[in-house]
Amino acid sequence: MKFLFASLFLGLILSAQAETVRYWVYFKDKGSQDISEAQSALSDRALFRRMKNGISLNEGDIPVSQSYINELETSGVRVRAVSKWLNAASIEATPELAEQILALNFVQSVEPFRLRRAERNLRSESAALDTLPYGSSWIQNQLCGIPELHERGLSGEGVLLCMLDTGFRTSHNALSDLDIVATRDFIFGDSVVHNEAGQDSFGQHLHGTAVLSACAGYTDSMLIGPAFGVSVMLAKTEWTEDETQVEEDYYVAAMEWADSAGADITSSSLGYLDWYTQDQMDGHSAVTTLAVLEATRRGILVVSAAGNERESEWGTIISPADADSILAIGGIDSLGVLSTFSSPGPSADGRIKPDCAAMATEVLGANGMTDEDYWRLSGTSLATPIVAGVCALIMEAHPEWTAQQVRQAILRTASQADMPDNDLGYGVVNGPAAADYIFDSTQDSPLFPSLIQLSVFPNPVNGYVTIKLTLPAGQDGSLVLYDLLGREALKTSQAEYSVGAHEMSISIESLATGKYFAQFIGEQRSAAIPIIVIK
Repeated sequence: MKFLFASLFLGLILSAQAETVRYWVYFKDKGSQDISEAQSALSDRALFRRMKNGISLNEGDIPVSQSYINELETSGVRVRAVSKWLNAASIEATPELAEQILALNFVQSVEPFRLRRAERNLRSESAALDTLPYGSSWIQNQLCGIPELHERGLSGEGVLLCMLDTGFRTSHNALSDLDIVATRDFIFGDSVVHNEAGQDSFGQHLHGTAVLSACAGYTDSMLIGPAFGVSVMLAKTEWTEDETQVEEDYYVAAMEWADSAGADITSSSLGYLDWYTQDQMDGHSAVTTLAVLEATRRGILVVSAAGNERESEWGTIISPADADSILAIGGIDSLGVLSTFSSPGPSADGRIKPDCAAMATEVLGANGMTDEDYWRLSGTSLATPIVAGVCALIMEAHPEWTAQQVRQAILRTASQADMPDNDLGYGVVNGPAAADYIFDSTQDSPLFPSLIQLSVFPNPVNGYVTIKLTLPAGQDGSLVLYDLLGREALKTSQAEYSVGAHEMSISIESLATGKYFAQFIGEQRSAAIPIIVIK
């Protein structure tokens, strides 16, 4: 592994107890403003949309009184955001100062940010999470639109992610509630992924701990990872004392392990170049590159760091970031500017690399030297788990999407999707836009092939299920339902299907209670869509 972090900000170790707390301050009214203020704040297009849908302006459209905001700032708090719909402001303040603000005559209430930790399964109940206390991890989440996805009730629940790294201090506060379903140490051949005295090198698990927490950690008012509700497999593949080719073997073994266990996503902030030449960064030469290509062929979404080599003699991406059909991740700072170390592309065969980007400069992560400290670190190592976390949220929102559909949605909606380059690829990830992406069969290209779409209703089902099939091209085919062992449980007759949408109602009376997968078998195959049968 050529890199861990671009740099370690050892002087920025943070206590789990922050001096300030985040609050929402709700106001009693909108001051002296009236509805005319609301109209002036909306564009002509917005007003036309209101008129077309029969929606009139209301008090929620009136901006928050600027005098109220000014008085808050004068009192010494930091105003982070203002919501006219809520008639409120998000602030950072000490508890003592929050009490003083509550006494102001225009303040209705002061509410701390919170998460009902016992209700993390709220999405399955069609409810939304409370606003999360991101603390010092706010920016790295906000840049990719992650808070909005959390507000939709998404946490990565139901998605299985395998992380390959140096080791993990799973006892850290940020990881104590994480759903860890499997661990394996490929270096020493056991299941222990944290440091073992007399065996591991000092600091062996520091990198993996920080990376894992940036993806799936959770500590109130300090660190929130995008996919804090995801289930994880942890693979220890990287030896930090030296750089040897056997690490690639461990990597390949871990990818196969992830595949066999049914992982949806793999995330690795690792890379290799010492025994390669730049012309071998061509998508089909490096051992790890070949491994991730096999993973993608098996329906896994592979997320990998582009590397930190921009200012080094090497100067470009590293393997396996050169692989096609994966997400190779570059980095930006908190202002959205390209990180100075982030490896540029293209691949040796001329493809756009990296694929997309997230925050990589001074990202907050768990400090694996203790169970309760945090630090800021830099490197595409940190951007990678953030993107992997976003992918988990999208998979939760769209369980019927294939890995490549998630990848397509990520790239088509990133900040520079129309003008990709070899610094940030298709740009900074926009999680909400990706989750809302609508596939269009007219947007056909070698990068984004036309895709078959499947949807099912109701689900769970008892009796008849309606399956909607959308085809980018006419073809003969049939719909097949498989059980969890891959056995054919039900199949429709072969028929000719034209381009466009089709609906079919299928009886599942012959099927036992359980989970099944539907797949259209034709000239093109869709990925399986899950169907739950309850009798």
